[in-house]
Amino acid sequence: MQVWSTNSQWFQIFKYDGSHFFNVGKDTRVLDVKDDKDDEGQAVIVNGASKNDDVGQKWNVVYLDKAKPVPTKGFNKEFGWHINRPFYIVSRLPFKRVIESISANNLVIKRWRKNVTGQQFFFDEKTKTLRSQQWKNYAMEIQSNGGSTNVRMISTITSRWW
Repeated sequence: MQVWSTNSQWFQIFKYDGSHFFNVGKDTRVLDVKDDKDDEGQAVIVNGASKNDDVGQKWNVVYLDKAKPVPTKGFNKEFGWHINRPFYIVSRLPFKRVIESISANNLVIKRWRKNVTGQQFFFDEKTKTLRSQQWKNYAMEIQSNGGSTNVRMISTITSRWW
């Protein structure tokens, strides 16, 4: 596990366990669809409580090129991501909506649309962050240094997820 010199970065470290993205810092907050509402444009937040079996907290990672081998990019075993391999984060709610980055800022769930790069993410090996395909200089983070439930995209290199 990666260790940082300050506790303020723990809010940015997430792990994907095959169904949940959960915070591995001082708490167990998880990515969650607000109020478990499977509505177009519904906000994606971090749940202030712990991980549970609510379907709004469960996600699949679906790589765009899942049927093809990934040449020379490899797999980062420490973080659990294929390097620079685009993927969708798919809700396990009934309509299987995907996370979309709106205006390079807030994350919401939307119905999947072909070739919408705001719905596609990738793991950046150099910074160990989740990045948007549309806004490649933006990384996923919890707002207010982890003091908020809002998850957004921001132009930093401090947000680490695994």
